[in-house]
Amino acid sequence: MDIGSTTTTTGAASGSSTVPPSQELGKDDFLKLFMAQLQAQDPLNPMDSSQFTTQLAQFSSLEQLTNINTQLTSLVQVQSSQQNATATDLIGKQVQLTTGAYHTVTGVLFGNNQTLLELEDGSTIQPGAIMEIRGGA
Repeated sequence: MDIGSTTTTTGAASGSSTVPPSQELGKDDFLKLFMAQLQAQDPLNPMDSSQFTTQLAQFSSLEQLTNINTQLTSLVQVQSSQQNATATDLIGKQVQLTTGAYHTVTGVLFGNNQTLLELEDGSTIQPGAIMEIRGGA
C-alpha cells in the first residue's frame, strides 16, 4: 500500500474537493492502519501477541509524545508573552549595553519570533545585550 499517493476527499452539498495528503502520519493515521491490520489478519493464524503488544505500546507512546508537544507549544507561547510584557516595561528606562554605553529604550518591536528593543538613536538591540537597567528618564 502506497501511503504517499493517497488523498482525502471531502464532500459538501455543492460538490467535493481534494485535499493533498499530509507528509506526516498522526495518531489517527496510526490507529486506522492498526485497525485495518487487525481486520485483515487471518483468523487461523492471528498476529503474534508480542507484536500486538508492541504496536499498542507504540501507539501509546505516539499519543503521549503528541500530548507533550502540545503542552510544550503552550509553554513556549506563555514564555513568549511574558518576555514581551517584560520588554514593554523597559520603555522609558535607561539600559547599559554590553558595550558599556547607556541608552534609553523608546519602543519594542515584535516579529519573526523575536523581541527587539528600539533605542533613542533609532537602533535596535536584543534584550540579551542589556547589562544593567536604570529607572525612567
